Amino acid sequence: MKKTLLPFFIFGAISSVNALNLETLTGDTKLSCEALLCLASPIKPPECGPALARYFGIDARHWSDVITKRRNFLNLCPTDDQKDPELSKYKNEILVNLDGECSTDSLNKRIEKTILRTETICTSNGAGNGSTCKDVSYYGYRINPQLTNSCKLLASSKYTDYHLKYTCNSKFYEKKDWDNGYELKEISQEIYNALPVSQREQGEKLTPISYVEFVRLPANKRKQEGFRKYYRIDIGYYQKIVIKKDCWINEK
Repeated sequence: MKKTLLPFFIFGAISSVNALNLETLTGDTKLSCEALLCLASPIKPPECGPALARYFGIDARHWSDVITKRRNFLNLCPTDDQKDPELSKYKNEILVNLDGECSTDSLNKRIEKTILRTETICTSNGAGNGSTCKDVSYYGYRINPQLTNSCKLLASSKYTDYHLKYTCNSKFYEKKDWDNGYELKEISQEIYNALPVSQREQGEKLTPISYVEFVRLPANKRKQEGFRKYYRIDIGYYQKIVIKKDCWINEK
């Protein structure tokens, strides 16, 4: 691990080990000290990979045994935590109970899914044979706005640099919009023409009409969706509104 990547706020917490000469350590002792430093920040440089893999790779049949093994591993790093209750808490209570890594990258990968609405869709079985109906659920997606338990634990220590903030709204987006990475806002043709090409999109605009109006339209100007739902096909003008997905940041 490079010296310049070590979080400055934990330098003073290491006693018999000179934090600026961490390269002189070897094996699990070095990995233990690196884990203490890397877990203190939501920004994880690539050099943290081996230490974090070693730490979260500690396993046992029972969770209590995992905690014991983690505590033993972390205590390989010769920190002077007996004189510092906060450091002892960070090492022996907070870190050992993490159920996963906490980083802005991992938080921004936690996609939450919910049912936006449920519609009953009916289709005709033919003349005189009635119709068949079924309930169809439509889902919405967003980046989860809640911190994980690990992030809450880490943010509670004075030896960490966790000042996490959620910068997106709490809206759930339709699956199609979420997959596309943008939603469509209907606008006038005049505004549409003034937009950059990258922000424009044309598409079908379905206007509800009566059955009488429906049968009078040519086939390419009308559409039926579901049972007794009739529409006129118009041209819609839309602006692409990018869906922000890098919602979590760490405020300095």
